Amino acid sequence: MYYCGIDLGGTKVYSIIIDQDGNILGKHKVKTKYKSDFNKIFERIVLCYNELIQKSNIKNKDIKAIGIGVPSSVKVNKGILIHAPNLDIKNIDIAEKLIKEFNKPVYADNDGNLGLYGEHHYGKAKSYKSIYGIFVGTGIGGAYILNNEIIRGKNFTAGEIGHMILEINGPKCGCGRKGCFEAIAGKVGIINYMKKLVKKDNVQTLLDKYEANWKNNIGSSILKELYQKNDQAVVKALTRASKVIGIACANIINITGVDAILLGGGLINDMAKDLLPVIKKFMIKYSIGDGANNVKLLLSGLKDNAVAYGAAKFVSLNENKKFLLF
Repeated sequence: MYYCGIDLGGTKVYSIIIDQDGNILGKHKVKTKYKSDFNKIFERIVLCYNELIQKSNIKNKDIKAIGIGVPSSVKVNKGILIHAPNLDIKNIDIAEKLIKEFNKPVYADNDGNLGLYGEHHYGKAKSYKSIYGIFVGTGIGGAYILNNEIIRGKNFTAGEIGHMILEINGPKCGCGRKGCFEAIAGKVGIINYMKKLVKKDNVQTLLDKYEANWKNNIGSSILKELYQKNDQAVVKALTRASKVIGIACANIINITGVDAILLGGGLINDMAKDLLPVIKKFMIKYSIGDGANNVKLLLSGLKDNAVAYGAAKFVSLNENKKFLLF
């Protein structure tokens, strides 16, 4: 039997198939394309799944269960997506829709939870009982595992570090509030800050030359190239983001006393070597006392596979438990 994991993100839908031993047998990616209209987004999820099945030469009937990670808190007992700011959708019964479409058991959870779950079972977080994950992409996802269990909280919102306020009256976030962590250090926040630097502060940049559409979206690989070319707008924006990520790490240490923090997501995966020294410096600087001593700062081992793998792994290990809806 096989299991499918789906990662629904702000810019992509990514799906994988694993076997019972956790081996990845196929993977496929499509652009999310749409915001606000869940029916259109759902069509992309279905397309990604169907094309994955086709290219993997695995029969649909042999997929035993589906797990999906979404950029939102999720009522995991009901499979309801609560609010995904970067997709501008709320209160979606996503598990039920997937069950009706594919006639299989489904588990839905926050993407950060499943990303860290994947790393905890198969990646760099495997040997830690207390670990926090921060995933920097379009927005910022977070997750907390304690004694091998995902901490979701009373209302399933634990771990939502992307919406921790780090700057009173700071930049507006997709969630509607101001000064959220992801509004500063997520990809959207970084782009918005670069736009401000170029338009209001007349900071020189090569952004237009490298990506004409950079004000709407830009790949981490281009940011990395321009950072290494010392492009001032890019360097200023990424240095600011790195400082804030470091401060967020310090806050996590101060609150939870975790053994380790794992960093992942597209931006970190592509630019760890450039960003990590600043992140670590500010993590140590803003931790109380010796709080950061011997706290490991880890990098994702699964990288782009983390969320989808975690989703597939979760359903493979919990296929007979109440977590799966059907």
